[in-house]
This record gives sequence, C-alpha cells and structure tokens, in this order.
Amino acid sequence: ATYGMRLILLSLVGCTASYYTSQLRPRHWCGASPRLSRMFPALLSVPRTIDAIDVDGAAGVSAMDEAALALDTLKPVRDSNGRLQPVLTLPGDTLETTKSMVWLTAASTLLVLGVIMHACVSSLATGMIPVWPLLGVAAGWIMGELFSGAFHWATDNYGSLETPVVGFACAAFQGHHLAPWTISHRTVWNNVYKIAGATMPLIMLGVWLLPPAGATFVATTLYSQLLAQEFHRWTHTPPSLLAPWQRWMQRAGIAMPLKEHLAHHRPPFDKHYCILSGSLNALLDSEPLLLWRRLEVIVYRFNGQEPKSWVDQCVKEQALSL
Repeated sequence: ATYGMRLILLSLVGCTASYYTSQLRPRHWCGASPRLSRMFPALLSVPRTIDAIDVDGAAGVSAMDEAALALDTLKPVRDSNGRLQPVLTLPGDTLETTKSMVWLTAASTLLVLGVIMHACVSSLATGMIPVWPLLGVAAGWIMGELFSGAFHWATDNYGSLETPVVGFACAAFQGHHLAPWTISHRTVWNNVYKIAGATMPLIMLGVWLLPPAGATFVATTLYSQLLAQEFHRWTHTPPSLLAPWQRWMQRAGIAMPLKEHLAHHRPPFDKHYCILSGSLNALLDSEPLLLWRRLEVIVYRFNGQEPKSWVDQCVKEQALSL
C-alpha cells in the first residue's frame, strides 16, 4: 500500500511536470529555413565525403559536419575557435535549459532507479537473489538498443513535421543530418527532457500492470532512450569537450563510439541506426538479416510509401530483391 501511494505521488509529479514542460514558450528560436522543405531532394547531391574515413576523435566529428555542409543548405558561422555555431531548424526549438527540463529529467531518473530498487528489494525480502530483476535490466538494455534503432530508422525515413504525435521527432532526426553539430551545443537536460516526459507515463503503466521484474525490463528499455540520445550527443561533441569518463564509456562500448555513428552519417543514411551502444548494428545491417531493408519492403508493399533511404538506387534494389 505504501509503495502504491508513492507511485501515485510520483505519477502526479510526473504528469504535472510533463504538462508544465508542454506549456514552455522558448524566448529564442530560429524559424525553419524555406529551403528545408526541399531537404531530401538536396540530400541527393551530398557527396560520399566520409566513406573512406575510419578515424576517431576530432577528425571524425569534423567529417560528419563537413559532409552536412556539402549540402549547401544552411549557412552556419564559426566561433573564434573554429567551432560551428548551432542552427535551429525547427520552429519552437531552443538551446535554453529551464528548471522544468532539469526536474523532468531528474524525476524520470529517480523513477527508474526506484523501480529497479523496489524489484531487487522485493526479491531479497523473499530470501531470493534478485536474479530476475537483474535479468530484466539486462534484457531491457538490449531491447533499448533495438528500440533506439527502430525509432531512428522510422523517423529518418518516414514522416514529417506534420505527422501526428511523432512529427517533431521525424523533423528533428531528418533535420539533424543537415546540422549535426547543433546537438553538441545542448545540455544534457535540454537534450533528453522530451524523452523523459514521453516515457514516464509508460514506465508507471508498466509498474502498474507488470510484476517487479517485468517493470524493470520496461523501465530500462524506455529509460535507455534517454541515454541513447545523450550518447548520440557525445558522438557529435569535440572530444576535447568531453570528460575522461565519457570518452572511456565510448571506448568501452557502453556508450556509442564515434566510429560507429560516423558510419551512419553517410548518404543515404541507410545503416547503423542503433544509437545506444551501437552493438547491434553489425548484426542488423548484415546479410542475410538486413532488417531495415526488409522492414522497408513490408511498408512499401503495404502502402506504397518509399523510405528516404531509397534515394540511393542500390539500396532500393537490394530491398526489393529480398
């Protein structure tokens, strides 16, 4: 009963924070460029400038930025250190960090930790080692990696700003290819708070409906999307601006390594979609699995819609041959 009351209180706090965040009106934002409506025709002209690059560190980050600059769509400026300045391509977007962003992200983190700790304590209370809760965390991490790839693939290839529910995410992922350096100018709070607000109700629903071990699986899967977005930011941040522990996590393969994400930023952006650790990309992109091509064919045969990756005729032919 006590746990139930705490959950209800957390739900009220989460819903209140989500509502408050949805009412934010940033003071500064840059309207979308008219040329962004022609984003993907322009994408056809991007040279494969980073195909031969297999580097880590600042050169890798620079390679992704230079490939985007080849689009000649946006005109960013550089600061005195030569770093590209942010370009906000979506209406209402902001680089500000507000208190509500911090509180919402913190509430999401505390909620997930609480779910995992409750599952472990419940298991210990029965005299058992918390094997199932820990397995739930491990399985949730793997599922989180797969989910990050599926969501990235879907929003990269389908939808637009006008798409219901996920339109902003579609436009954000697609616009990211035009100004990939912008994400590096965000704080962690600004970068992940929307995901925190979207996943908290689902995590609480999992707690309500599932046994503790199942709730840890759901909580880990969903919270890992916050981590994936933050790890994504690290790959676009100059290594000199990352802390030693962040670079260690990349080298250890806990956070997505720069080389792994560099492989995605190659037109037509048809591979390496998983952005948590990137550990599943080699499997999902390999033959005979070719998961994303198979999913694209299913969508195409269902409603006739071609993914944006099919601007490359070779990708299209490979998919249709499956």
